[in-house]
Amino acid sequence: MALIEMEKGKKYVLKSFNGTRIPEEDCDDNENYWKLLEEEGTVTDYAEDLNFPNGSRVLFQFDIDVNSHGLECHNEKPNSLWILKTDLKEIK
Repeated sequence: MALIEMEKGKKYVLKSFNGTRIPEEDCDDNENYWKLLEEEGTVTDYAEDLNFPNGSRVLFQFDIDVNSHGLECHNEKPNSLWILKTDLKEIK
């Protein structure tokens, strides 16, 4: 599958997480990132820019406070997660 090219600074919406819209059965509540489906944000970095090992992901900064949903968020940029490019849909 060809990788989707994403533009830094552009707005996207999270349409799925790790390729699905349904959380895993054994998902801990603090890692249930499916709670963020339909939330908007901005692509801030590419994997290769920050030496992240998975080139099919981008650093995506949500417009909302991720921690307020009881979710863990450990990246340097607040409210950001490494998201698969295919999980994002461009906002037009």
